Amino acid sequence: MASVSAPNFLGSYSAKSLCRIVGFTCLAGFVIDMVAIGLPPSPLELQWRINFFQQLGERSIILLFGAALVLYGNVENRRLIQQIALACLVVGILFHISSILVIRDSTVIRQQAIETISKQATQLQTQIEQSQNNPANATKVTPEQVQQASKRVTTQAQTLQDNARTGVFKAGLSSIGNLVVVGLGFIGLGRFGLRLRKG
Repeated sequence: MASVSAPNFLGSYSAKSLCRIVGFTCLAGFVIDMVAIGLPPSPLELQWRINFFQQLGERSIILLFGAALVLYGNVENRRLIQQIALACLVVGILFHISSILVIRDSTVIRQQAIETISKQATQLQTQIEQSQNNPANATKVTPEQVQQASKRVTTQAQTLQDNARTGVFKAGLSSIGNLVVVGLGFIGLGRFGLRLRKG
């Protein structure tokens, strides 16, 4: 019975081969995730874009890690290194452009949320006033109760608006931060790859 010694077995698998395997696996997993998240595509819808870019930002480190492993795994192939490096530069620039879009979309959705809350608060205030002016409710609802209800609506509307501002700001900042940082990582990786090709 033939046996394979450990050094020979391990020697047949180089670190670069393992990097290529893991790198391509990371890239494939990232692409599958993004396709699943992006379907059905609706890039003109604000909510779809915000959700897509948030998920892209959260998963982007896997893409960067996979690209770095593929770059290292193919370091001896200068032509492929150039293609990978240029692709990294393009992806880095696209990440920075998408972060600008996220800033715009976050501002729009925050304004929409605040306007919706204001409209709902106005409708509730109108209903309170109508119930006060309704002769059937004159004996059931006291002016103090109407004033308390009106004050509660105003307070809750202000709290909801503050929460909307804060929530959208935090989500947008997280997405933008991830996109910008990973974009810088891709640009650095691309520049590194171009230097490797020249060296």
